[in-house]
Amino acid sequence: MAITRSFANPPGRAWFGQPRGPIAHLSALLTTLAASLGALAAPGLAVETIVIEYGPFSRSISTASLERFATTGVADGTLAGLIRRLDADQQQGMREALEASRSVDLVPLTQWLYSPMGEDMLRFAGTLIKTEASQNGHLALRSALIATAAAGDISLLAVIRNFPTGGMRIDLSRIVAAAQEVIAEADQTVALREAVAQQSGADAALPPPFDLADLPDITQPGPYPTRQISLTIDDTERNRTYPVEVIVPHNLEQLPGKLPVAVISHGLGDTRTNFLDIGVHLASYGVVAVLPEHIGSNLAQKQALFSGLSNEAFRAREFIDRPLDITCLLDELAHTNPVNYGGKLNLDQVAVIGHSFGGYTALMLAGATVDFDLLRQDCTPATNIVLNVAELLECRALELTADPAVIEALGQTGLRDPRVKLVLAHSPVTRLFGQSGISQIQIPTILKAGEFDIATPAVPEQLSTFRWLTTEDKYFYLGERSSHTPELTRLVNRFLHLDRDLTQGVDEAIELNRGIVRALSVAFVKVYLTGDLAYEPFLRSAYVEAVSQAPFNRYLVRELPASLQELLDE
Repeated sequence: MAITRSFANPPGRAWFGQPRGPIAHLSALLTTLAASLGALAAPGLAVETIVIEYGPFSRSISTASLERFATTGVADGTLAGLIRRLDADQQQGMREALEASRSVDLVPLTQWLYSPMGEDMLRFAGTLIKTEASQNGHLALRSALIATAAAGDISLLAVIRNFPTGGMRIDLSRIVAAAQEVIAEADQTVALREAVAQQSGADAALPPPFDLADLPDITQPGPYPTRQISLTIDDTERNRTYPVEVIVPHNLEQLPGKLPVAVISHGLGDTRTNFLDIGVHLASYGVVAVLPEHIGSNLAQKQALFSGLSNEAFRAREFIDRPLDITCLLDELAHTNPVNYGGKLNLDQVAVIGHSFGGYTALMLAGATVDFDLLRQDCTPATNIVLNVAELLECRALELTADPAVIEALGQTGLRDPRVKLVLAHSPVTRLFGQSGISQIQIPTILKAGEFDIATPAVPEQLSTFRWLTTEDKYFYLGERSSHTPELTRLVNRFLHLDRDLTQGVDEAIELNRGIVRALSVAFVKVYLTGDLAYEPFLRSAYVEAVSQAPFNRYLVRELPASLQELLDE
């Protein structure tokens, strides 16, 4: 099921394209519902009246009036007084939102709505859309969604016609609060991009002079051919068996000295093979790359959910099993290093590169701890959880609180592995750590964020995390117009009409960004794990800006600009 949120618009485009009053927020709600819920419908009582509540005030709109407005543009009764407060463009947008339809596969939708994350989304939505008796509408919403998907295409008008109670109540005051939160976050994201861009540019201008032509192109493969070794790790203590790919230079024994090791941890619903290109690139520069499969939160687990074979997108124990997967893997490599690798693996110098949930995994191994008190405070239906997909994931850690041993491991002692000396976290899930948990990290850390990340938003996820880091060596990398994955980057840019004539440009920018990620991975490992300062120029703002291409610029800073302090203190 697609989950949408609002995010920073390009200059000159207003949020929602309308004033920020209550009626404008209602129009925005209808558009958002059409995009994120698709629509709702169910057998049973037909909704004849929609009650819009705003504090002590309420207005009733008949379903028939709303249908006439959607099909003809003519508003009557109470609706007419509300519609007059919208301009022509807003009225048209509202009509389009009401009538927009799409098909949704029944089984994946049903499975998602009955999963823990889907239920959390519905509980939040149910605080906005209530039953006739003013109860949380999450059960009615779920019933309506499933029945409509079973019948065929779904539209927003379907929920208004077939919501499974005699009436529907829309809490406009809560909608306004939710919309204002989105708007504030969007404004903060714009401020973040502008401040980081300015700081990165200023840092790039500092001496010594930088000339890209003087450096080798490390976005291209290195000097060593590579080979791939497939392993299976059998952790009997956890009854957990998982595959691993190890990528090494082909003539491993001929390389001088011991080689650093980089473990790459994939994200939720992903697979280790999606990062083989980064692993091969690292190995071509003399870095042994290791890619484990996290079996309880991988692509196979997601497919099991959507096919009806599981009731969850990931198992809650993945919060502890993921870091332990890597610790167990390093133990196994240490055991087999003398025989299988000629003792060439330097397992005292390990980097962990993680994306999304893999970023969480990397930060846990670096020493972060989970702040369960913060989670209990944030994970309630009243919070705007549906607008932060990362929080839907993070809140599932509360399912583990009945096990004191797990709470101690995650929230107190942590799961730090002392062999891990460097962390590169791409769009990581981080808010569950809080300031107390992040401040435990004392090794070099790189955080990468995307300006339009709708899964783990730069504000608040990565921005707060970078601020809380107390390690001396920390880097913040921001990708302009990029999102959580290449697919989401294409989708977001298309949604914002940024690539109307630049479809090819978006694809080229995605590939360029992947090349920069490969290059930075090599440079950080070389500098911080081998002490090879020949790669230090690649860690400067000047390099990132030199290889970036507008309008998909990239920025790199070591400290947050002073202009962001007021934003962070709000």
